[in-house]
Amino acid sequence: MHLVRIAILSLSWFALSCSLFPSSDNHSSGANAPVMYPGNGGQTGIGSGGAGASGTPADAATVGLDGAAGSSARGDGGPDATIGPDLGKTPADAGSHNGAKNWIPIHANYPLTNCTWFSTAHGFCSDAPRSISNVIASLFVDMFETIDGGKTWTEVSTIDTGASAPNTTVNVYVLSPSDMWFISGSIGLVRSGSIGHSIDGGKNWSSLTSAVSTALGVAPGDGGVAGVPLWQLASVGGRIWLLSEGGNLAVSLDNGVSWKKAVPPANFGAATSRSLIATRDNLLLSFPSTNNSLGLLRWNGSTFVSVEGVLPPSSAGDQTGTWWQSSPNVEGALFVDRGPLPAWTSPFWVYATADGGRTFQQLLGGNIGISSTVVGLSDGLALAAVGSVTAYVAGVFSDAGNNLYLEIHLTSDAGKTWSTLHSEPYQGNHAYISLAVDLNGAVHAMRYTTDSLGSAISYDGHYVLP
Repeated sequence: MHLVRIAILSLSWFALSCSLFPSSDNHSSGANAPVMYPGNGGQTGIGSGGAGASGTPADAATVGLDGAAGSSARGDGGPDATIGPDLGKTPADAGSHNGAKNWIPIHANYPLTNCTWFSTAHGFCSDAPRSISNVIASLFVDMFETIDGGKTWTEVSTIDTGASAPNTTVNVYVLSPSDMWFISGSIGLVRSGSIGHSIDGGKNWSSLTSAVSTALGVAPGDGGVAGVPLWQLASVGGRIWLLSEGGNLAVSLDNGVSWKKAVPPANFGAATSRSLIATRDNLLLSFPSTNNSLGLLRWNGSTFVSVEGVLPPSSAGDQTGTWWQSSPNVEGALFVDRGPLPAWTSPFWVYATADGGRTFQQLLGGNIGISSTVVGLSDGLALAAVGSVTAYVAGVFSDAGNNLYLEIHLTSDAGKTWSTLHSEPYQGNHAYISLAVDLNGAVHAMRYTTDSLGSAISYDGHYVLP
């Protein structure tokens, strides 16, 4: 995940930005994470692109498992398109415009923060890490299952992460109803991390911390994974990939039984932040390059090579704020330029690739407040289509009178035209939407709320899009 956002109109940037763009668990790895927190690139996953801001090649060729050098080739970007100033607020769910009655309310005594869907009715969510009896001896995460689309939830597992630092990040990955993983990481005064795997739906967990530490070659005195906390996991083509906070890569070909260190590209490991981006058929590595452009590398089966596609110059020529979103169930990744903080600048863009970075198509682009009604995008999805790209974006939009709406938009022609699938007045209550695709291709919207600082995500509604 992780993986989503954009601009500023006639309202105070700071007041809105704190709530529009909450912290992400990776941009949870958009990869094979459960529904990714927006931001996606997210906390550890600042998004990625192929070429530099000026269209120059990404950094030097890279090295893979076999030590072979990669290559770099470049292509051209896609057509320009924008969401115009007149969206015409007539969504597909117009009958529930003011009440959002299509949402299935989630009433829980616990904040659900990560969700993965396998059908329109069947899904899993986890809650935020918690300590027991207010004594931080270990942090626990609870797993919940629904078989009625989110109306009711049953607790199926309590995960003892083995982590104790209060600032620990925990990512839970539900690859199937039986195959589940968790990764914890803390970069406080003492770096720490752990990884666990369950093959019985979360009832029992095995620690893989020692095995991964050995594969990464960490010296015994470093305390194993405690020296290189793990942040992201992805499953592509029968391989399980792990990315540590320190930039190390570990890969397993047998679902975690054994591990091998994958030699990370030098420019990737030296970057200030790194991400895994996993789609159905491709694994990408993203990182900010030294010239503030985005590096994007693709695994070709034996090594990581620079992608062929080119992303355009971003706001102020700085792509380090770009975030991304992807899904393990479809072949598509979405990239959103949000410009350098603390304020949005224009022009902005939203690009998508449906072929692992070989080509990119522009879905949105324009001058904020002039040719776009986008105030802030909280999430998005890109799906491969015949000769084009189908994509969804969710977030806050404005009409000609500067009235704000929480909306979901769809394009089936790579951004040339957009339709409004859902719209409800934005009440300024820090409510946003994240998106996910299940195994059958149905698109799920999850309505979530945050506090005024953009943290403490909690889902309160589920909606299978028409």
